[in-house]
Amino acid sequence: MKIALCAPVDLHALARFCEHECTGIAAGLGGTATTPLICEFLRRGHNVTLYTLSKDLAREQTYRWANLRIFVGRFREHHLAGTYYRPEIGFLRRAIKNDTPEFVHAHWTYEFALGALRSGVPTLTTIHDLPWSVLRYYRDPHRAVRLLMAYEVGLRGRRFSAVSVAAARHFSRFIKPGATINIIPNGLPDEVFALAQHAAPGPRRTIRFATILQGWSRRKNAKAALWAFRTARRQLPDASLVMFGCGYEQGGIAHRWASANGLDLDVVFAGPLPYHDLLRKISDEIDIVVHPSRDEAFSMAALEALALRKALIAGEATPGMREMLGPGGGILVDVRNPAAIAQAMFHLAVNGDYRRHLANRCSERAFRCYRMSTIASDYEDLYREMLQPQATVAAALNPQPRPNIPL
Repeated sequence: MKIALCAPVDLHALARFCEHECTGIAAGLGGTATTPLICEFLRRGHNVTLYTLSKDLAREQTYRWANLRIFVGRFREHHLAGTYYRPEIGFLRRAIKNDTPEFVHAHWTYEFALGALRSGVPTLTTIHDLPWSVLRYYRDPHRAVRLLMAYEVGLRGRRFSAVSVAAARHFSRFIKPGATINIIPNGLPDEVFALAQHAAPGPRRTIRFATILQGWSRRKNAKAALWAFRTARRQLPDASLVMFGCGYEQGGIAHRWASANGLDLDVVFAGPLPYHDLLRKISDEIDIVVHPSRDEAFSMAALEALALRKALIAGEATPGMREMLGPGGGILVDVRNPAAIAQAMFHLAVNGDYRRHLANRCSERAFRCYRMSTIASDYEDLYREMLQPQATVAAALNPQPRPNIPL
């Protein structure tokens, strides 16, 4: 099958997958949800075309690696909202229109979807977040413009999927009332699940908690995790907390705030790590993952924790979390209340058997529901549905002569 995608990705990861050197290759915008999906399509022998964007790019680039073609445009650092992402959308639209794929699968309801939809090519748009909720936590002109972009996507789009029921309900309620939306979640490749089978052996005498968050904000709610850890430490004096992600590096905004409030004792500010290094660290060194985020359509960080057999504490009212964990999965608490988080941290820390049972059960559910092989098959089915009407029209326009059947 010929598959065209318009999405942010990790171009270096794709290059390595295709056994190509990364030197001189644009980095891309990252994408732990989209990059493994493309790799899975390539494993299956599909011919894949990708339209994407990257920072630090002087001019447009085209890469061809085996059965993967990539068209890369420049993503600016500034003035995005003020220009309604015009250059970025314009590049994607032009690249797709000139390439004339049979269909495009666009990810996120912003510049990537608009580039595909404005090209006139049949487009499947995957909804990855909750635009009104994002604006509620980031009250700035940039998010307001992105909300307008989501409305344009709703007006132009005809085919949609969403990574969670929460994302689909939000979009059909606020952006495109009555829209029919297929639910296809994000997934992880088997090698991530395999890391849990090869974790460093032997129990540790101390408990290590971790957060995996991108950005310091009220939405990500890391302050609550830091306050909760200070409370839990009173009963777990040997425990430690490791904070991963952008904004959580040594000397970064999270570290400075924690120091100013006396909350940095036994907290390691690890910051962002290369993806596979992060997974290895979580697998080998962490016992419990605390995910205090107040707004998620689908959390890749939480899914990675489950796949790596780590007990998870998450928000009972956070969209998508209860859906991901299923009945009795993880510990869901009011993440607005640091005391509730601290109680869950203590409960999991002192009940090792229960913690391991919970982690195993959640990992089995994640493997059953969120393997990339399953997700890719679901998307293939949607692609075939999109291609079927085109095949029917082509057959009507070009009828085949009936075979001569001897009487």
